[in-house]
Amino acid sequence: MYPEIIKLLQVQERDQLIRSFEKDLKDIPKYEALAKAKLAGDTAAVESATLKTKEIEVKIKGVELDIQTRQNSIKRLHDQQFETRKNEEFQALGVEIKRYEADVSAHEDKQLDLMEDLEKAKDALKVAQAKLAITQGHVNEDLKVLAERAENVKVRLTATKAERAVYAEPIDPPTLQLYDRIFVKKGDSAVVPLNTGNCTGCHMKVINSTIQQAKASEVITQCESCGRIIYFVE
Repeated sequence: MYPEIIKLLQVQERDQLIRSFEKDLKDIPKYEALAKAKLAGDTAAVESATLKTKEIEVKIKGVELDIQTRQNSIKRLHDQQFETRKNEEFQALGVEIKRYEADVSAHEDKQLDLMEDLEKAKDALKVAQAKLAITQGHVNEDLKVLAERAENVKVRLTATKAERAVYAEPIDPPTLQLYDRIFVKKGDSAVVPLNTGNCTGCHMKVINSTIQQAKASEVITQCESCGRIIYFVE
């Protein structure tokens, strides 16, 4: 085998690893986004339950204010009854007092119903928060694994690039430049073996003279169909 081919295969092996590592690093943010997306449903449930709880609390405060307003009115009417000397006015004030007392009773019933609703809403919120906490724990673990994986890949990528530089250094510059152009263009491999007269890169039949040139192993030989560097395996 042509000596430069062996060197190129060593470089190519590192380039393929480098490309794989770089793809892994590029994909990790996507995996992180997918992990975080698992929280969306549970987070929305907590937000919805929280909003419902607050809405009920606001309604309760409104009812309490209405009750207090009517109780103030009842006190004012009682004071007026105490001060009046006219029986008709006293009776009229009594009617108003009863109306306000009925309103207070109705609002107190409404307050009790709302307090029951609030307890149910708080229970639903606790369930939603518990579920979110469990999901958050799983997501945190996934993100931790992805972060560790990213660091590991970075270390391996740096080491592989260093190895690649060592193997590339003794290769004839024009040959290395040719290899680099082909590898970038083809995206998978630039140096491939012949298999029963076929280029294993494009799977096309190569002409006899090309096969003989590859067999001779004296110069760099390229597939006339795809341009990849080919070599003959005994």
